[in-house]
Amino acid sequence: MVKSSKINIGITIGDPNGIGIEIILKSLSDFSLFQECNFIIYSSKDLIEKQKKHFQIDTPSITKIDSEENLVDFHINVKEVFSNSQFIFGESNKELSAHGILSLKEATKAIKANKIDVMVTAPINKDLSYSNSFKYTGHTDFLKHYFSANPLMLMISEELKIALLTDHIPIKDVSSSINKDIVEQKIKVLETCLINDFQIKKPKIAVLAVNPHAGDNGVIGNEDQSIITPAINSFKGKSSSVNGPFSADTFFANENYKKYDGIIASYHDQGLIPFKTISFGKGVNFTAGLPVVRTSPDHGTGFDIAGKGIADHTSFTNAIKLGLKVFKLRNNLD
Repeated sequence: MVKSSKINIGITIGDPNGIGIEIILKSLSDFSLFQECNFIIYSSKDLIEKQKKHFQIDTPSITKIDSEENLVDFHINVKEVFSNSQFIFGESNKELSAHGILSLKEATKAIKANKIDVMVTAPINKDLSYSNSFKYTGHTDFLKHYFSANPLMLMISEELKIALLTDHIPIKDVSSSINKDIVEQKIKVLETCLINDFQIKKPKIAVLAVNPHAGDNGVIGNEDQSIITPAINSFKGKSSSVNGPFSADTFFANENYKKYDGIIASYHDQGLIPFKTISFGKGVNFTAGLPVVRTSPDHGTGFDIAGKGIADHTSFTNAIKLGLKVFKLRNNLD
């Protein structure tokens, strides 16, 4: 075994019945990625081998390791966290979905212990993954509790960086889930991320309104006047420029978003609909506000196309490259 000084990227498999392993293998068929990185998949070696054979993807050799200290250079390293190699493409199966959570937990444990440098997560099904041992609404919620942090879901593409004030909660709970302190905290996390992780010295940030037409002076709700505006005003006179609240319906239609380094949407669909319309299949989900670097693709498990060999791996490859870029910027590596 050869111990390498390369940047170690840990990969979680997501739901084994979805497109996760397919997009992982397609991404790792780019041999050039191995020049500066080691890759460790937390899974079962047999599972990875079986799906590689199914899709007939040419990749570096797959090698089982017992620890991150024993990585094999220019190989796909698999640290076994379960032995079951079963998968049923497109099927909802909680027992098999649980293997994706075992993968996630082991990779998270490894990155917290500095055994890996970057964690890239394939998609899980939130309903199938929820259990007595995983009572979270998704990756971001799990990482929030694991690291006792206040992370920010940040969707990134060449055109956009959209953060979410609230993420995976019912629309009926949006207003009751925000207050001035929360808005200020989310703006601060985004500001810090843009400065430290993307080297934007004085970022320009836009905040979208909670209500249509920014509430029309209270006629359509008062959250924008009573919560969002005071939070924005608290940043006036500081290094970053924070503006809003902007009515979301016209903000993207007139390409106003191109004037800003980062945008905060009030709720999930307000940010994700324009993001996926503009950047779907190319974007990356980056968790800002964590002490570690975690990225994922901008799509779900793809049960409807699982096993067909047609899943586009562009977003997952971009997630690898963004994770590598952010890690290097955080650590002043060329």
